[in-house]
Amino acid sequence: MDQASHLPNKIKTVWKVSAFLTFIVTAGIFIAAFFIGSYSNWNWLIYASYAVLALGVVMLIVRLALIPYRYTFFKYLLTDDAVQIQSGFIFRKLISVPIARVQDVKISQGPVLRSQKLQSVNITTASTDHDIDGLEPDTAEQLRIQIMQRAMKEVENDL
Repeated sequence: MDQASHLPNKIKTVWKVSAFLTFIVTAGIFIAAFFIGSYSNWNWLIYASYAVLALGVVMLIVRLALIPYRYTFFKYLLTDDAVQIQSGFIFRKLISVPIARVQDVKISQGPVLRSQKLQSVNITTASTDHDIDGLEPDTAEQLRIQIMQRAMKEVENDL
């Protein structure tokens, strides 16, 4: 995947926001469990809430620390016969989605991606979906069009 494309740098901000949102949910669970444990006199729930908070802090630190590695190892490439998606920094994987198997290509954008003006491309086959998150809108639309054109050409060649 020498000519593979990286995601834009703004995806790092999306990953940071996602990590903090996950931590906020974890902190909310801590607060709820702590108060329920305090008012119900359930000491085990208070201890469990501290464990949840500690786990949330560790997860936040690890997710933030690994963002540069995640960015470095996520690449995608559109070839004549497949879409290749490489990801993972500890457990690396390379997914090749054959163009002939593509059924649908969707572009979506959640609130966090929208805040950074990024979009997600979802490639659907008969068996599964594959996502390329965090593309610039022009790049996402261009990729969607190219994949669908190649998929339609494959269908025409099969007829």
